[in-house]
Amino acid sequence: MEAMEVKVLDINSALYGMPPESLMENAGKAVAETALKEFDFKNCTVLCGGGNNGGDGLVAARYLSKKRNVKIIMVKEAKSLIARKNFRRAKRAGIPIYRYKKGMEKELRKSELIIDAMLGIGASGELREPYNTIAKAVNESPAKIISVDIPTGLGGKTAVKPDITVTFHAAKDRMNEKNSGRIFVADIGIPEEAEAVVGPGDMIYYPLPEKNSHKGENGVVLTIGGGPYTGAPALAATAALRTGADLSFVFTPEKVWKVVASFSPDLIVMPLEGEF
Repeated sequence: MEAMEVKVLDINSALYGMPPESLMENAGKAVAETALKEFDFKNCTVLCGGGNNGGDGLVAARYLSKKRNVKIIMVKEAKSLIARKNFRRAKRAGIPIYRYKKGMEKELRKSELIIDAMLGIGASGELREPYNTIAKAVNESPAKIISVDIPTGLGGKTAVKPDITVTFHAAKDRMNEKNSGRIFVADIGIPEEAEAVVGPGDMIYYPLPEKNSHKGENGVVLTIGGGPYTGAPALAATAALRTGADLSFVFTPEKVWKVVASFSPDLIVMPLEGEF
């Protein structure tokens, strides 16, 4: 899966009763359950970025704190609404939370397990600081490593090299056992309809018009129809305009073309010979 596909699924899932907050809760819980099942450890450090990947890590930390000694290092301040909410929940749970400071990566050597929730699938390019330094320190640590969804820096010169990656719904592009360790695909409750049925999330793919573009450069649609059902072509042509087309033509029998044209002055209605 690519980053755009994940974003589409997140938006569409909300339409079918599975909002991003629930997906994050399920994702973090899956990470925690995998950690407890696969590794024997007493203490754990969770490295969290500012996005939803970091939010997943905050949820995982909350679940793990019920059974293990856990501390959280915020590499960046939580930015997304649901990540901030889970930051507050982790704080209320009494989990020690530290803001990253230069040199703090040395503390990673004391951890038996490190959870990498720094950067998710939306990140691109080579790692910048402090992520680059932290990723190197994580790899040099004797601790076991779990990455959340994808390893931080995947595909770059520097990247976290985990023992396990817990990814969600489906494996992501470029992931393999060499760069992601053992890959566990967790079901976080994404509805089948979110993937199978076109929803609001799919509008992300719709290109935004250029500011200096002219009428007709961003989509021209032709609708052909008519006969006794004059509303059908009119509604279809109007829908084309509402979804972003610049021009919407309707070819319809001359007997009903005035009726079709009366639906909207924005439609360009052309009469054709014949009744159907």
